[in-house]
Amino acid sequence: FWLKSHAGGGLHAAPTPRHEYRRRPRHCGRSASHQIIGCLAAELRMCSHAPRIAARFGGSAPAPLPRQRGADVAGVRYWESPLPRKPLPRRRRDGCLVFEDQPDFRPNLTPEEVLRAGSFGGGYFRPIASGVTGKRYGATVHEEFPPSWYEGLDVATTVVSSRYDKAVNLYGVKSGSSLEAWERSGWMRAQDPYGWFQWYCRFFLGRRTEDDDRQVGRWLAAIGETGRWRNFLVGQCVRQGRAWNDPQVSPVTRQTLLHWAYTLTEADFNARAPAIRKGKPVAYLGKATEVPRERGVRKRPAGDRGRARGAGKQPRRLGKG
Repeated sequence: FWLKSHAGGGLHAAPTPRHEYRRRPRHCGRSASHQIIGCLAAELRMCSHAPRIAARFGGSAPAPLPRQRGADVAGVRYWESPLPRKPLPRRRRDGCLVFEDQPDFRPNLTPEEVLRAGSFGGGYFRPIASGVTGKRYGATVHEEFPPSWYEGLDVATTVVSSRYDKAVNLYGVKSGSSLEAWERSGWMRAQDPYGWFQWYCRFFLGRRTEDDDRQVGRWLAAIGETGRWRNFLVGQCVRQGRAWNDPQVSPVTRQTLLHWAYTLTEADFNARAPAIRKGKPVAYLGKATEVPRERGVRKRPAGDRGRARGAGKQPRRLGKG
């Protein structure tokens, strides 16, 4: 699986000639299970062998190139860190990224891997009119980040597209709320007007701000070890009796996890599944071991039709006195 490709890799892997790059197949994420899992593995292997600027996991982020400095400015760029900058994260052998100043924050996908896998309907860094800053941003906001992130990608359809295309997504489904909905919810900040993933790109590259604890907290609540979406996916696999990596189990949830820089691993599944099998409730799911009730009105058995409403209930206990 893809974690094997990272065991000895990093941001300083051997370069690959440009002609060896391949675009992600358009059918990826829409057909058989093995194709989807294979596509994810292939994409992340490509990441580990893509041409790199001089940087290593655990080292310093590269200095911005002139093209990066000339990109549309949307908030606080990664090299303009209000707080002392930090080095790039280290990657453990299990694939988790380790940020020394946020030890509980353990995504297992880099920003580049999220984009290459197929995310956000191909338009995360599309031109927008931000309701938080009151400004308009063009189609070069993504150029703030290292050019190697987009090497070999069709940026027009996978990064800055104004039209949401679920076929671009790894699992071939639509996932996520609109920018306007996030703005109305109050989760957005002017320093990162595109949202959490923009914050993550900058945090990954060493920027540190006062907003980091809040953004990490959002990730923990949704994706962390006890996060609602990670556990919802584990619960669905348990309920359906399917494998942890079966993409036909809740593909929308899997796509959501991908947008939050995480993909479920066998080790993480095995860590949570036993408690869920024993009846531990799961958010939005209840007990995964219970068969879900059918929707609609259930007919009363014939022998109960004459029973008056409320019959058979225990009498209400009166208070003392």
